[in-house]
Amino acid sequence: MYIMKPSASSCGRGIKVIGKRTHINKRSGYIVSKYIGKPHLIRGFKYDLRVYVVVTSFEPLKVYLFKEGLVRLATVPYTTNKSSLKQRFVHLTNYSVNKKAETYQKNNATSTETPVETEENQSKMSFAQLRQEYEKEGADYDQIFEGIKDVIIKTILSVENPIVTSMGGTKYKQTCFEVYGFDVLIDSKFKPWLLEVNVSPSLSSSSPMDKYIKTLLLSDTMYLTGFHIFDRKQLEKDKQKTDK
Repeated sequence: MYIMKPSASSCGRGIKVIGKRTHINKRSGYIVSKYIGKPHLIRGFKYDLRVYVVVTSFEPLKVYLFKEGLVRLATVPYTTNKSSLKQRFVHLTNYSVNKKAETYQKNNATSTETPVETEENQSKMSFAQLRQEYEKEGADYDQIFEGIKDVIIKTILSVENPIVTSMGGTKYKQTCFEVYGFDVLIDSKFKPWLLEVNVSPSLSSSSPMDKYIKTLLLSDTMYLTGFHIFDRKQLEKDKQKTDK
């Protein structure tokens, strides 16, 4: 099987899973990749990982991996039957796609340490909860993430030169940073595969757990890049004292 993605789109729009007998008209503007037909499953559902990475400098290269992230599950049990190829809820893990499914369920946990058992039917999980799932199967979470780190480093190295060039060389190397959303698929042998890299990934929150993780991500990013977080209410009080 193969998967077709528009080269300039988002939120799962225009994605198709095709079999070897599927007829496709010649067209431009699409990327076609070999489909990983044997992904690792959680409770019978396909999933992928949204891994957050912050690059504060490309020369010298400084890459930070956020310790938390999102596990995004499909909402219909996985199968490779020919009849399933058009069932987006089986093969696509995008939140924007699966939120429309009747079986989609928010993760209402307000902490990443919430046990998996308390949110059994959730369609999103934290990495802390993923660790619990892997431990149940005897899989080494830390070793799997060492493989993910390797994928991230090699990906960023592959674009280092063109990005430095687009920034005007090294003269302005300290003037910007980027938060990337790496989408990673884990196969049945626990090998990580890079699906895509998102520039400026969505920071909107669809659940309490989303909000918790993304708030931590923003706080850490601001700290790394030197932003000073201030108390607006205290600032107003100080301003009033100055005016008096």
